Amino acid sequence: MAKGKRVGIIYNYNENWIGGAYYIQNLIRSMNFLPENEQNQLYILTGNKGFFQELKKSTGYSHLKFLEYPSHYNILERIINKVSLKIVKKKIVERKIQLHCVFPLYHIAENLKHIKNLVFWIPDLQEKFFPEFFSSEEVKQRSECCEKMVVLNHTIVFSSQAALNDFNIFYPNSKNVKKVLQFAVVHPILKRNNINEVMVKYGIQGDYFFSPNQFWQHKNQIAIIESVKILKDKGIFVKIVFTGKEHDYRSPNYTNNLKQKVVDYQLEKEIIFLGFIDRIDQLVLMKNAQAVIQPSLFEGWSTVVEDAKALNQTLIVSNIAVHQEQLEEKAYYFSPHNYNELANKIVEVIENPVNKLRYDLDYSENIKMFALNLKQLLYTN
Repeated sequence: MAKGKRVGIIYNYNENWIGGAYYIQNLIRSMNFLPENEQNQLYILTGNKGFFQELKKSTGYSHLKFLEYPSHYNILERIINKVSLKIVKKKIVERKIQLHCVFPLYHIAENLKHIKNLVFWIPDLQEKFFPEFFSSEEVKQRSECCEKMVVLNHTIVFSSQAALNDFNIFYPNSKNVKKVLQFAVVHPILKRNNINEVMVKYGIQGDYFFSPNQFWQHKNQIAIIESVKILKDKGIFVKIVFTGKEHDYRSPNYTNNLKQKVVDYQLEKEIIFLGFIDRIDQLVLMKNAQAVIQPSLFEGWSTVVEDAKALNQTLIVSNIAVHQEQLEEKAYYFSPHNYNELANKIVEVIENPVNKLRYDLDYSENIKMFALNLKQLLYTN
């Protein structure tokens, strides 16, 4: 194992933003693709040791250490600090985490300010383009975080060139070191790879298209529903399987409105909502679908797209800049608000089952490149 700087990775598992957890899991899994003598120790900063144990198991990366964050103070230490704050306006007992670098940070943490290399992560700047999908307070907080990043002048990592381009538009005077780290996914072994068993488990029959996304407004699931209605009116019947956490805290009625639209259009036989399902089952369903549909209005670097790429699956995606950056010519593109165009792409896939577009490249090269770029970022910063 390579020795060197002590690098901390912040990790929390939150089903309401599963993409963030998957990002860290893939980041760590990619390190397994480096030669053993180049695999560095990573310190996992989390307040939940159970999260750490599960992360260690799911990634298979042997060079992980648990580091409680935020640090726990015992009763005596808390009493001393409470008194000292009143008398001298500062804590006497400080439990400072000793690391050279911490990633990924979204805001300025007081208990990490002493660390020299704090590396920030901006997945995207969605709030600048779709502020209506956020509360005014969230828009303000996100903007303040970006402004503080600029002032403190630490390195900022972006998941795509598209996100970096957006940042430069809104913060043209930023002097921060800015880097693009296009992540790759590393899938667990598909032990339950019998598609028939998985389909029976979820009540799926026949061919289907697959759309795995959390149910947030910007994921634009309505485009798929409208397209299926267009096709049904023409006598073309297709099946769609949706998976993903069915809650948008910013728009609590979003999923129910989609389901009501399905009822109104009498598409109950065509559209299936499975909710948040087992990760292996999700990947098996993705692998065996006619195609994966990703209709998002906005993305930082789509995990769904990367999942499908890793499975050499066919993708029908909205023509936003980041999707084109991820897929280039290896996808069927449509304008996210043009439901007829999406319907036509679905038909195109159905009519060309043998010659349909696929991401037919060696995806292991993407993983190796991600691991090398990640290592360079964390250990030369």
